[in-house]
Amino acid sequence: MTSDIVIDVDNLSKQYRIYQSSHDRLRQLFSWRKKKLYQEFWALRDVSFQVARGETLGVMGCNGSGKSTLLQMIFGATTPTLGTVTTAGRISALLELGAGFDPGMTGRENVYLN
Repeated sequence: MTSDIVIDVDNLSKQYRIYQSSHDRLRQLFSWRKKKLYQEFWALRDVSFQVARGETLGVMGCNGSGKSTLLQMIFGATTPTLGTVTTAGRISALLELGAGFDPGMTGRENVYLN
């Protein structure tokens, strides 16, 4: 990563295992068989981008498209299943929906406010 790049996301993917019940999760843990007691859900697959110093990144999309998962991995709250995230410097995020946004202000003004 060069000194101008502050966020480098390379082939980032995140998989969750969806179990029908908590009993299935426990049975899978102690199972010697290779039978899967879960469904695989890919929240992100092969996402790559770079953000240079001084740039601003906005992530937009429909519900369930992986926005929060991506931001959680960038900030280290969640580990990726595949790929890497490299960050340098101080990074800030507004993760919460409606995190104090004032509808009477512009988007830029709301970002500075928060």
